[in-house]
Amino acid sequence: MVRLEATGIPTAGVATEPFLDEALEQARLLGMPDYRMVLVPHPVQLLELAQLQALADGVFDEIVVRLTGAGPA
Repeated sequence: MVRLEATGIPTAGVATEPFLDEALEQARLLGMPDYRMVLVPHPVQLLELAQLQALADGVFDEIVVRLTGAGPA
């Protein structure tokens, strides 16, 4: 994500709650101290397909905004 952002390609990193601090620290160490992650509940690996689809639907607009710059997220 850092390399893409450095070339002007927007990204939308997604992290689950227990890994948010680690994801933000990684972004900081790679030169993006203000990077904001899209946060999703944890855990996701045990969710049924319908639950995963609902989770994705819940963050879809935020991801689109991050990728397109079409309004605040």
